[in-house]
Amino acid sequence: MKQIRLKEFFRTLYQKKPVQWIVSVFIVLFFPIIGLYVHVIEPRLVKISHLKIPIRKLPRSFNLFRIVQISDLHFGPTNDSVSFLKKCIDKINGLKPDMVALTGDYFQWDSTYIPSLARMLAGLKAKRGLFAVLGNHDYGVCHKGHPATDSIDHEEIIHHFEQSGIRVLHNERIKMRKGGDFLEIIGVGDLWTSHFHPARVLCKKPKNPGMDTVPTILLCHNPDSVSELEHLHFDLMLSGHVHGGQISFPFIGPLAVPVEKRHLRRGLHRLSEKWLYVNRGLGYIFKARLLSKPEITCLDLVGEA
Repeated sequence: MKQIRLKEFFRTLYQKKPVQWIVSVFIVLFFPIIGLYVHVIEPRLVKISHLKIPIRKLPRSFNLFRIVQISDLHFGPTNDSVSFLKKCIDKINGLKPDMVALTGDYFQWDSTYIPSLARMLAGLKAKRGLFAVLGNHDYGVCHKGHPATDSIDHEEIIHHFEQSGIRVLHNERIKMRKGGDFLEIIGVGDLWTSHFHPARVLCKKPKNPGMDTVPTILLCHNPDSVSELEHLHFDLMLSGHVHGGQISFPFIGPLAVPVEKRHLRRGLHRLSEKWLYVNRGLGYIFKARLLSKPEITCLDLVGEA
């Protein structure tokens, strides 16, 4: 509890513009090379990760169906670069996605940023639509097991996103159809909140692996959620939340990650017959990244051989 109060104190302090400038100047002057890279350069070095994901019984009509994922924008008082986000949107549109998946934590601390970000994200283009789920910060929740501390209204986010053409899947499922074939897209609320209800929208895992099931893509912000989903069916889960560790040191790795399953902090993971991809996010709360570049993920679905 004392650790959380201390973290809240520094988090509130850092929202003040003079403090941000003092921290920036201190980092750059005290660590002239590393500080410049960590504080200024790497947070803007966006990497596009290209992957092909084999999906069991994927219909031919959905072969090479392209999903572009972004996560953890953290648009707010300490991260409000419109030009950076517009460049990212241009990069995403250049990938010509069939679907864009947004996996949470769009805001931090201040709800006044919601309308402007929603309008910017409306510039995303995808043939079959834009789909989103919410992360813990979008409910105002900053700490596992504790109530909301920030004045963020998740219903306001849903309203503005929907007005901008972004379908928010808040414990909801939709079926995409191509001819007589289907692909299911499911989204759930965040694990750290009372809005996490996967059993309402996910089917139970079939006892016989050979049984026919509709290929299912799950959007779920926190990768730790996999512990609650073992008995439920999905083929590919897309998550964010961890920022890849955000600051990782050679040979040591990240000093702190906000998940229990530290190995799930980034990248592609095989979970029995399921896949999990954890995106490193585009934003940050505190402006610093080391060995964890911001990421746009481009995933092409292919039939499993």
